[in-house]
Amino acid sequence: MLCVFGFSASAFAAHVVSDVPTGPTGVVAAGETQITLSGEVRVRYDWRHVGFNSNDSQSETSFANERMRLGLDVKLTPNTSGMIQLSSEADPAQADPDNMPSGGTVASGGALFSPSRATGIFSSGLNAGNELKGGVSIRQLWILHTGTGLLGIPAGLKIGHMPLILGSGLFFDHSYFGDDALVGFIAPAKEWELDAVAIDFSEGYYAAGAAAGVTKSNKDHAYALIVNYKPSKTTGISFDATYVDDQNIGDTAGVAGIYPDIHLWNFGIRGNTEWEGLRMKLDGEFQTGTLAATGAPNTDFDGFAIQAGLGYTLDPVKLDLEFGYGSGDDGKTANKVHTFVTSQGPESTFGDPYRGQGLQGGIQGPYVYNYRTVNATGQAFGGLANTWYVRLGGNADVAQDTNLDIALFYLQAVEAITTSNVGLYDGLGAAFSAANVAHAGYPNSRDIGFEADARLTYKIDKGLITWLEGGYLWAGDFWKAVATVTPGQSPSNCYTMRTGIQLNF
Repeated sequence: MLCVFGFSASAFAAHVVSDVPTGPTGVVAAGETQITLSGEVRVRYDWRHVGFNSNDSQSETSFANERMRLGLDVKLTPNTSGMIQLSSEADPAQADPDNMPSGGTVASGGALFSPSRATGIFSSGLNAGNELKGGVSIRQLWILHTGTGLLGIPAGLKIGHMPLILGSGLFFDHSYFGDDALVGFIAPAKEWELDAVAIDFSEGYYAAGAAAGVTKSNKDHAYALIVNYKPSKTTGISFDATYVDDQNIGDTAGVAGIYPDIHLWNFGIRGNTEWEGLRMKLDGEFQTGTLAATGAPNTDFDGFAIQAGLGYTLDPVKLDLEFGYGSGDDGKTANKVHTFVTSQGPESTFGDPYRGQGLQGGIQGPYVYNYRTVNATGQAFGGLANTWYVRLGGNADVAQDTNLDIALFYLQAVEAITTSNVGLYDGLGAAFSAANVAHAGYPNSRDIGFEADARLTYKIDKGLITWLEGGYLWAGDFWKAVATVTPGQSPSNCYTMRTGIQLNF
């Protein structure tokens, strides 16, 4: 189940989410106390070809990975609760890393290896297999208290490490791994909720600068004020103002005077409604603020994004049409950042089709573009930055316990990669090449391409599902700026497929 504490449950309102998987749960009660145990076991097999190499020589890659999650939700009273959730996943996009035990090593050919891994003839030179899985990390760890208290109206406080998302996640989506945060909220009326959030991204590193007596930190914080209005179950409006304070970017050596500070404001307003099978949503974001460095002029932010969608149900099929636009930078204006700045995780709302947060409940963003490749800023998981798209989607239960999701995307860059802006984008994901852009045959194209995605999901039993999903990106001439594409040649198309089985309890 999806538990929402302290924020509106509207999919397009700002909210803090606490993931508890759907499935059977065990509850232990002692008086008023309720302890709920939940968990997940997931096994996936991944196959992909996601390089734009023009000679199409990049080999296809495949691997299997596994993940477990284990959650403990404690409700001591109707007003006080908390949660701990453990996850084994270190890198969701790659196979699980080996876990080499450090003890009991013996010498072999002048080196040390662990006898607790594979032994016998198979271990010769490899020491592969017979290994522990990846380490376990804390994904959620928080305390929640609600009540009327001194204010005389419903209010609450949530503190700890938790998944976080603002609105539909166009600007900020940290719902995959989460952040340390303090959330305070009040509900002055049934339809209204006001939230104040303080987020701690990183803290505690101090370095002495090159100049005597200079001490610096690289603390990274954000603060958000959120207003939610939900007059009915199917209609919601939300507004949020978020301030990001990122100090001394990149400073790990304590060098004085060259590492800038980011002071970024993002303002978002959005709404959604549903009426007799017709669904609508609108999300607008705009940004301001400065990037300041000692001895240099300030750089101003002025990016923006918009997303609009219409959906309609022709039982049993749900259809949707969506448009999204995130600004880019042509590099011709000094001391300006026109690109829509995003902060998202490795399976963001825009980039992961399995999250199921689209307008019709299905594929939200292109599976290959941005999730398997970099986006039009050269950044992996960069979201709706320097990108606009149109999506046509459909979702239907094609048989008992079987669901089919299909989405078609037309993708374009807002700004082509040129000699004016390649320096802004190159290096983020090591994607674009100044040499390719300067080549005589370079088309100066905004055409990212056309993508088709599909996912077939089958419910085997209570709490047990399996699925097959994939996507194919017909790469446009925009990708001729990629360093691995031979100047003058066409980029290779990209495709991926993944299957898995998941048990929730």
